[in-house]
Amino acid sequence: MSENEGSEKAKENFRKLIESSSTNPLNSGLSQNEFEQYDKEERRTRLAGLAQDIQERKKFAQWIFWMVVFWLVVILGIIIAEGLHYLDIPQAVTIALIGSTTVNVTAFFVIVTKYLFPGK
Repeated sequence: MSENEGSEKAKENFRKLIESSSTNPLNSGLSQNEFEQYDKEERRTRLAGLAQDIQERKKFAQWIFWMVVFWLVVILGIIIAEGLHYLDIPQAVTIALIGSTTVNVTAFFVIVTKYLFPGK
C-alpha cells in the first residue's frame, strides 16, 4: 500500500468516525429507549415550566391591576380633597400631579403588560 493510499484510507476512516459521532443522539451510544425517555422528560420539564409561567403571569397581572387601581384611587382622593378644600395645593402642583400620574400609570401598565404577555 502506497503512502497516498494510506492517507486516503485514513481520511475515509476519519470521515466515517465524524459521521458516526454526529449530533444524532441515536449514534451517541444511547439506545432508542433511553433517547425517548430523555425526550419525554425534556418535554415534561418544558411543559411544567410553561405552566409555572402561566400561573406567575396570572398572579402578577392581578397584583399590577390592583396596584394601578390603588394608585389611581389615591390620586382621585387627593383631587377630591383639594376640590373640597381639605387640602390647599397650588393649581400648578395639581396639574403636574394629574399629568405625571397619568403618564406614569399608563407607561407602567404598558411596560409590565408587554413583559408579562409578550407578542407571539
